[in-house]
Amino acid sequence: MTRSQIKKKLDTVFSQYVRIHGSNDMGWGECVTCGRVRFWKEVDCGHFITRAKMSTRWLYEPDIGRVNVGFQCKQCNMNGGQQYAFSKKLDELYGEGTAEKILYLSNQTKKWSVYELEDLHHYYKKKVEELKESRGLE
Repeated sequence: MTRSQIKKKLDTVFSQYVRIHGSNDMGWGECVTCGRVRFWKEVDCGHFITRAKMSTRWLYEPDIGRVNVGFQCKQCNMNGGQQYAFSKKLDELYGEGTAEKILYLSNQTKKWSVYELEDLHHYYKKKVEELKESRGLE
């Protein structure tokens, strides 16, 4: 599998994970930037820092406050991502300065190997299956 093919597969499963993880047990959640309540299949995996920055493209470690993505309604995501509102929410959820740390991390060079990408894909695929099963979601 080529690097671009595995990145596409990883993006798909990572998006599912972030959206399901950001929702409640019935699949509903609040947009990280505007607060609209939506079903997980109706939202995007919005990025605070653009997906073009490979060092933070798949950064989602909420337990330690390293998060570049969130449950975001399509209106906010397609309207520039609402970066300012996103940064404020990151600081509110994970502590003052979180957005600045993510911005710093995004400017670090990261070249993912195909093996690393495949490993991440398998990890998130398993996590999606576990979440769907535990919540009874399709």
